[in-house]
Amino acid sequence: MSDSEWEGEPHTLTVHSVTPPDGPLDNGSLDYDLEHPASCRQEERACWDLASGGAVLLEYTCELAYYERECDFAFSLRYSGTPITEPGTYQIQSWGQKTYYHEFGAYEYDGGVGVMEPDEALPGGAS
Repeated sequence: MSDSEWEGEPHTLTVHSVTPPDGPLDNGSLDYDLEHPASCRQEERACWDLASGGAVLLEYTCELAYYERECDFAFSLRYSGTPITEPGTYQIQSWGQKTYYHEFGAYEYDGGVGVMEPDEALPGGAS
């Protein structure tokens, strides 16, 4: 892996049910629970105007939390080539890469969430 590629920390995704895609432009959906590792940070976020009786929530700040909020896991897992089609427990992680295009003088960023191979999910990659 180079400086322009990265992977996030493994997280545990427990999928309770899967709704398959309904056509080529649909990603389906997952009913799941996500377990963050102890190293994932949380920040307080105001749910609505605190002066009006709003609430403060703790929200994870890792890349997986971002993808969960912004893209949904069914899309990102399918985009990464590792769609989940069966209920079960999976180790997932975020990934990213940046590529510099000289002709445009700019970087292009890509990223997502993928299912880890079983031997990658173990400490040190040992099986």
